[in-house]
Amino acid sequence: MIEVVALLGVAALVAFGVRKRLAVVGTVTLAALAAAIAIVVLMPMDASGDVLELPWHMSELARLAAVVLLGTLCLLVLAVWVDEPAYNFFPTALVVAAVVLAVLVLTTPIAIYGALLLGLLIPVGSFTFQVHRNRSAEAAYRHFSFVALGGCLGLSALALSASLGRDQPPSTFVLLVVILVVAFALKLAAIPFHTHAALLASEVPASALALYFGVLVPTTFIAFAQILVLSGLLPAIVSIGKVQDLLLALGITSALGGAFLATGSTELRRVAVYSVIANLGQALVGIATLSGPGIIGAMAIALVTGMAATQQLLAAGTLERRAGVGRPSATNAPLAALAFVVGGFAMIGAPPLVAFPGHFFVELIAYSYSAWMGTALVIATLGVLVAQLRAAMAIFRTAPDRWRVERKPIAGIVGGLVFAALLIGGVQPDGFLQPIAAFADQFLRALHPL
Repeated sequence: MIEVVALLGVAALVAFGVRKRLAVVGTVTLAALAAAIAIVVLMPMDASGDVLELPWHMSELARLAAVVLLGTLCLLVLAVWVDEPAYNFFPTALVVAAVVLAVLVLTTPIAIYGALLLGLLIPVGSFTFQVHRNRSAEAAYRHFSFVALGGCLGLSALALSASLGRDQPPSTFVLLVVILVVAFALKLAAIPFHTHAALLASEVPASALALYFGVLVPTTFIAFAQILVLSGLLPAIVSIGKVQDLLLALGITSALGGAFLATGSTELRRVAVYSVIANLGQALVGIATLSGPGIIGAMAIALVTGMAATQQLLAAGTLERRAGVGRPSATNAPLAALAFVVGGFAMIGAPPLVAFPGHFFVELIAYSYSAWMGTALVIATLGVLVAQLRAAMAIFRTAPDRWRVERKPIAGIVGGLVFAALLIGGVQPDGFLQPIAAFADQFLRALHPL
């Protein structure tokens, strides 16, 4: 694993040096990402070792998530290279790829959290350095503040948890879990800690927004679940139900609030971002049920939502650029418009896409946990559905006399590839769900240690 991280790090340095030579930097970035994916796929299952004296382990979930997230990064790099050249994006994407791999394979909670914090802060530089293009300075500073605050809280909680003996009163560990939950809520933009997300959606380039919500946010959610397992804090959640109630309340609030905010939004970017927040709220509910189906559904929702967010945000950016001063319309970019619409199918968990099992598992276990909770999640899904339908109707409000494919249909191509992957996963879901089920078993063993 040290070889893969080193490869991505060296490639990032090379990409930074040649970042203004698009033909070279694009080739280097895609080649490095493709090589990293190949190495991860060919690596023996359950391989382990040390990186800088930090233990790592290639689990089934780590392999699945690495392929999905690095594959998403490849599509993002291709879209930026072809349609929206941004010089700083290429080295940033490679550093984020290295961080994603580190988060997925490291087995020390504080190391996972430190790597995640690095990955969340690196894009701030890219946002700030392009102020003349996107007015993103305030968005970058606010993002930095939220991530830094969450980083301080999380690192403190994990450091105290590792240093304290297990003979401490249960209330001590409950407090640490609460602090850890709040820390991750800040980074996930969970409601009510979402105020920086709206500014990001308005001012950050679509490609950078897709990098954050399509790759880094799913990675953050996976890191949260892994840290709960590896830190030994899960029994504290069982012993005192208030922590579980906090997670459930946070999840339901995010699910309903994100859906309602998406319904009231007229900007395509905000519809996509608030749909992500609503889905992550459902995923938090799945984790909070502390059940096998809930955990499987939660992790599946997080990964699929990241792919759908990438698809929709790239399409939204293309539609906005083609529209100029007018409203985004399918008239100017029909393939991008179609990509945005089919991305909405994944956001709501529509069958036969692989997005369906995750939403089904979470809503089913929520109903068995509490009827009102299951109803709340169904209402949230309906809210996201209404928001996506309103956005689709706005895009296709007027039909041109003659449909003309846009000159650079990269957003449509990316959307087609993502949709095809989700469709194949829905037809053959075992390859996607089995690695997540293996992690769910590990989660339940940590929840009830012998």
